[in-house]
Amino acid sequence: MQDSDRPDPEQTTGRSPAAVDARPTARADLLWRLLVFQLKLMMDGFRDIALIPISLIAGLIGIVRGGPQADAPFQEVLRFGRRTEVWINLFGHQEGETADKLIEPLQKKVFAELNNNPQLQEVGSNIGRHLDKVGRQRPRAVEPQNENSGDAPG
Repeated sequence: MQDSDRPDPEQTTGRSPAAVDARPTARADLLWRLLVFQLKLMMDGFRDIALIPISLIAGLIGIVRGGPQADAPFQEVLRFGRRTEVWINLFGHQEGETADKLIEPLQKKVFAELNNNPQLQEVGSNIGRHLDKVGRQRPRAVEPQNENSGDAPG
């Protein structure tokens, strides 16, 4: 979604941009992309699991049947695998009719709700502030023990 597609925070909430940023944050965008990627990984995995027995059966049919077209059932399984690989578009390299086209309307609805719902904006801002605090916290360096401390053997 482009910034020009996002409404002005003052127009949607009546509050200043400093109070509530109505635009989805980089975190929200990352979370969406992460969820979509996980969904695609599951689809790809289920497809792969289903193709194991299907390819074995197709291969056995070809072996039993024999002849010059013995590999025809197996080749059909491979064609199906390639088509579904393009449709799943796991890494986003494909254009055209992919799973992304199916997911796109949901993405628009989710981000529109994020843009127009003050309660969600407030929750998102609070979560963002807490994550910022966690991100700023650095593990404390372990201080070297003083040789004169009471912990040293005597």
